[in-house]
Amino acid sequence: MENKTGKYLKYAIGEIILVVIGILIALQINNWNENQKKLIQKKDYMFSLTNDYQKDRLQLTNNIKYNKERLEVLNQYFDELENTQFTEPEELISKSEGQMVGFRIINTYNTNSYDLLISSGNIVLLDKDIQESVMELNRLQVYERQVTSNNSKYFLTFMSNYAHKYPINSPNESLNKILWKGIETNEQPKDLIIYLDQERYTLTRFIELSESVLLQTELTLDLLKNKETNKH
Repeated sequence: MENKTGKYLKYAIGEIILVVIGILIALQINNWNENQKKLIQKKDYMFSLTNDYQKDRLQLTNNIKYNKERLEVLNQYFDELENTQFTEPEELISKSEGQMVGFRIINTYNTNSYDLLISSGNIVLLDKDIQESVMELNRLQVYERQVTSNNSKYFLTFMSNYAHKYPINSPNESLNKILWKGIETNEQPKDLIIYLDQERYTLTRFIELSESVLLQTELTLDLLKNKETNKH
């Protein structure tokens, strides 16, 4: 009887051990599968971020180049003002109005991949240094948009005030006489200078902030590229 009990006990213990081993193997396989899924997700996110930032880099480079050219024209204009002798207000007005061409200061960042990482909580899948880099980049993008938006609104106020105060010159002289009848122009030279100087400031800040974003974009792209290279 005791022998039978011992055999049954050994058999039961053996069964339990086999079950435990089976559970452990299943857990290990499940963990491996989960890790593989996370690695695939991580790779997909890194690819999407790289794609987004490459587009941003191209856009930033073009916008900075375009606005630097415009800023250079404005700086030359102000340099010429310092060295020009004006005898009549109309001379300054004529020289200044030719500079009123406007500007384009809009950066539209590709943030879909970053937004998805944050909203899903999957940003933890990325390495710590990449997490820090993309979050710093997002901070700079948000700051640039906020400052540029505020400066643009402020400058548009100058544009609106000037347009309401002084009519647009027409090639039709008879029309100009009608439009300008009763318009006080004593302050027009000063208003023009303020207008163009505010445009110069707005452009300068946009370029400075865009260059900061571009630098961080390039640093993040290099980091993503290096991580991908080290895997192979």
